Amino acid sequence: MRLRLRAGLIHLSLSAAVAALVFLPIYFFWYPDVLYDYAGGRDLFLLIVGVDVTLGPLITMVIFVPGKRGLMFDLVVIAILQLSALGYGVYVLFESRPAYIVFVKDRFELVRANAYPEGALEKPGAGPWANLPLTGPRIIGIRMPTDPKERFDVALRGIGGVDIHLDPKYYVSYEDVDGQAREKGERLQILRERNPAHVTEVDALVKYLGRKEEDLRFLPLRAGRVDLTVVIDAKTGEILKISSIKPWGDV
Repeated sequence: MRLRLRAGLIHLSLSAAVAALVFLPIYFFWYPDVLYDYAGGRDLFLLIVGVDVTLGPLITMVIFVPGKRGLMFDLVVIAILQLSALGYGVYVLFESRPAYIVFVKDRFELVRANAYPEGALEKPGAGPWANLPLTGPRIIGIRMPTDPKERFDVALRGIGGVDIHLDPKYYVSYEDVDGQAREKGERLQILRERNPAHVTEVDALVKYLGRKEEDLRFLPLRAGRVDLTVVIDAKTGEILKISSIKPWGDV
């Protein structure tokens, strides 16, 4: 029994080391900062690791008998199955990673890599935006159409569930729309008023950024099941921080 426990612990240590290596790109690139907690990165990663890291070592403890014929083959099969499961889990995380954070009119929208309608990225109008970022979400903007018919078509597609932030045809660099972001940004005092239970968090955020509060504005970020807060520079529109404070309050 002691040898089985030792074998299981060794397997657990190796599995944990592999999981730690996998965690690095997930947290620092695909789901950076608060997106790890609030855009599904943490839940998916913990599910994958919880099953993969524990199941393999447990099976090793059950089958490990020193001198058993075919033991090495069994251990290799377990390792292959475990790595296959981990690889599939990482693939799912990669496919659902935040690709773009898009400024639209008066807010930001988080767009995942697998959120685009079929064929949207293959259309000629997608241009360079079809090459989705691999090392973290890119901040961009939307150039709203001016043609009335085109605006109507965009609105119609939105009713059908395909909003304009899912159409790369209208993507532009954030620098092209940062003036609109500055214009629509609200004072942080409003954020306090909407979140009376989190006033100290707003104060801490201002302190963390090291800027005068009058030089800061905030906008909402729709990130799926939750809404987050994007703090920008009131003069340049530069995105300074994405915060878990709710832009609308605890509603």
